[in-house]
Amino acid sequence: MDRISTFNQQRQFISQALEVQKRYAVEQTQQSTSVKSLTYDGYGSESRSIISLETDLKLADQYVSNGTIVAARVQGAYSAASSISDLATKARAWLSSLISGATDDISGANVQAQAYLDEVGALLNTSVDGYYVFGGATTSTAPVDLSTYAATDATTVDTSYYKGGDAGAYYEAAPGLDITYSASAANSGFEKLIRALDLASQASEKPADLDTMQDAYDLLDQAIDEIAVEQSRLSGIAQSVDAAMDQNVDFQLYVESLVDDLKNVDVTEITAKLSATELQLESSYSVLKALQSINLLDYLR
Repeated sequence: MDRISTFNQQRQFISQALEVQKRYAVEQTQQSTSVKSLTYDGYGSESRSIISLETDLKLADQYVSNGTIVAARVQGAYSAASSISDLATKARAWLSSLISGATDDISGANVQAQAYLDEVGALLNTSVDGYYVFGGATTSTAPVDLSTYAATDATTVDTSYYKGGDAGAYYEAAPGLDITYSASAANSGFEKLIRALDLASQASEKPADLDTMQDAYDLLDQAIDEIAVEQSRLSGIAQSVDAAMDQNVDFQLYVESLVDDLKNVDVTEITAKLSATELQLESSYSVLKALQSINLLDYLR
């Protein structure tokens, strides 16, 4: 039978031992996981900061993920525009040679012009993962249909081939930072190129309609210059998107370091703490064992 004072001591030491045991379990988890806690509650007052930083991380990750998609689309548009520019330059050289030949028979000219035109149409219908890059805001369907297109003359602008949208898509690169990145097949340079090639495909071959071919050549000259401007615009957009993604990646690395500082433990330090707590726990068990061995009969003998 224990004395009341011994019972109170036992209860106090049991309570203390349980606290030490609880701390020991926490430190064991910290040593094995290298983090202070597996739940936010375990971080106390720092939990709000951790949650806020992790929310920022998720947002930055979404910006980077979206930026990767946008970068691919812009690159697709730029590559297609470069190919179109090369084709226009080739077509201009072909027309120059044709005109300088100045014969009454330019058989095959219509077919060649139509071949160039079809290639331009295909390039303007470039898609990246189902996203038509020259469709403005209408990106799920091909923006160019040349099946019924027929240019009337060299001076009349005609974008009837265009089936895309007017408004442009934009990329939210950061809070308050939007980058407009869409392109349109109705762009003036593309329109002039299509008009020039279509006029050449319709021109009389015999007798040779060299005046129309000259008009087509002049339009090609203008188209090449304007397409170069569009290429430059797309290049600038690509640089802006890349820069925004780099900033988001840098931000991610910075925030990750802050979160790590708040969540992670020093393994060497926690190992030392764990050893000290283990000794304290063993000492508590020894004291409890000694107290439990004391009873009233020991004092009555």
